[in-house]
Formats: sequence, structure tokens, C-alpha cells
Amino acid sequence: MDLAITYVHHDCFCLEAAGWTLLFDYPDAQHRPPGAREAVARALAGRRVAACFSHSHADHCSADVLDAAQDAAQLHLVLSYDVPQMVPALDLPGAVVLEPGDDPRGGDPGPWAGVGPGLRARALESNDLGVAFCLDVEGLRVYHGGDLAAWLWPGPDDAGAAHTRAFFERSLEAVAAFAPHVAFTCCDPRLPGRGGFARFAEVVRPPVLVPMHDFGQPGAVGGYALGVRVPGVAVLAFAALGQRRELHAGP
Repeated sequence: MDLAITYVHHDCFCLEAAGWTLLFDYPDAQHRPPGAREAVARALAGRRVAACFSHSHADHCSADVLDAAQDAAQLHLVLSYDVPQMVPALDLPGAVVLEPGDDPRGGDPGPWAGVGPGLRARALESNDLGVAFCLDVEGLRVYHGGDLAAWLWPGPDDAGAAHTRAFFERSLEAVAAFAPHVAFTCCDPRLPGRGGFARFAEVVRPPVLVPMHDFGQPGAVGGYALGVRVPGVAVLAFAALGQRRELHAGP
């Protein structure tokens, strides 16, 4: 399938495929660089859009999407379960609210939900807040991890770190079973292990892997990510806001 991905900021990307534009984690004004709103508005104009919010933190979620998407042909909202309460302006009729499965150890996806023609979504629990998304767009499987990552900070290797590793590994097993054609996952430059980016590549092996959680500095994650070499995995790094990459993946 032919598709295109546009980088906006941090965890915010647009993915165009099969008549849809998926917008992920459009951030609040305090986290948007100059030109971000305009870049997103251009990407959404005249399109059937699914705006997906993995959780309610301001660097991942903003009701300002309603302004940026005002020229979209259609707008569908796909929300983590925490968003309607924390960002009530997005709690609109017809919004699809996703819940993960009930296993507190992670790796338990919730049920599939229909979003619109040819598009369905389900969620995994994040180990920060909210969910990670698994989406199927006419057979193209897309994963966006939100803040699901190996949050292993420098310091003692204690029980909390062991829990984080176990949760992350169970989540990776679930994502690998989903077998995404395109995956967006954390490559946070603050973390010695980059949020488990290399481990994600090794276990999940998506044909296209996009690093994110860069705080608006894509070069801070791109250099590291391009050095992760796993057979069958093409790392797609971006350099600047608004950069658009066209590619073929999936069915």
C-alpha cells in the first residue's frame, strides 16, 4: 500500500493511507513550535481524518485539533480512556474512546472498535498514562506507542525497574502478535536505553519503524535510531517539522 508520513513534533505525526489521514498526539500550544498548526492544517485539508490521542498530557493532546482540522472533509476522534475527563472539549458525540484489557501486568489489548469505513482501532495499556494504539487501515497495520516505553532512568536497579522491564516485555509480545507494518515508538534521548527502541526493533520487527518522543529535536533521536540495524526493519527518521516521506508498506 502506498502511504505518506509527515513529521510534526515530538509524538505528533500524520499518516496518509487508503483514503484516511491519521493524526497522532497533536500537542497543546505551549508544546507546538511555530508552523506546526499550519503544517497540520495543510495535511488534513479535504481529507477524512482520524485524530488519535494516546493520553491527556499536554505534549500529546489538545482540543486545538478542532481548529487545525476545520478544513478536513471529516473528523473522527479516537481517544484514550483518560482524555474525555481531562480534556472535556474533546468529549464529543461520536468520539471513539478506547480501553485496554484488564491485565495490570500489561500486554492485554482491549476490543476492536470501528472508527469509520475501513478503519478500526484497539488499545494497549501504557506504563505512563493512557494507551498505545493498534490500528488497521484497510489491512495496513499501524502501531503508535504514545508513552508506552521502557522508562528506565539512571539509578538503582530496583523492583520498580524490574516491573518496568516485565511490563515492557509483555507489551512487546502483544505488539509483535499484532505485527504492525508501520510502528512509531519511543526513542527518548534522556534515557540511557532510549526507552527500549532497539529492543522494540528486535522483538517486533516492523518493516517501517519511526522513532519519536524527541521534544521537537528529531536529530536527537534520528542519529541513534538509524544506528539500530535489525534485518527486515527500515528505520524512518525525520529532520524537520513538515518533512513528508512517501513509501510503500503493508498489503
